[in-house]
Amino acid sequence: MVKISKKTEMKGYWLFKQGKVKMDLETDKRVHFVVKSKDRDHFVIFDKKKKKFSCDCEFFSLHQKTCSHILASKIWLKKSKNK
Repeated sequence: MVKISKKTEMKGYWLFKQGKVKMDLETDKRVHFVVKSKDRDHFVIFDKKKKKFSCDCEFFSLHQKTCSHILASKIWLKKSKNK
């Protein structure tokens, strides 16, 4: 399991709790999310077959690691399954 920084973890949880995560579209292969950040919207995609997330933010593009937008989307998915 990849270690996520405390800052990223806290920001992801905050984005989720503030209602900044919206599922935009779900297909057989992917789930698309829009995550509202303070300066712009970020687009997160979950590939169901590969079980991998991607995000259009600079952090993910540079590091290929879980960003706060992906973490917020993961929390949203987990909570939606528990309903």
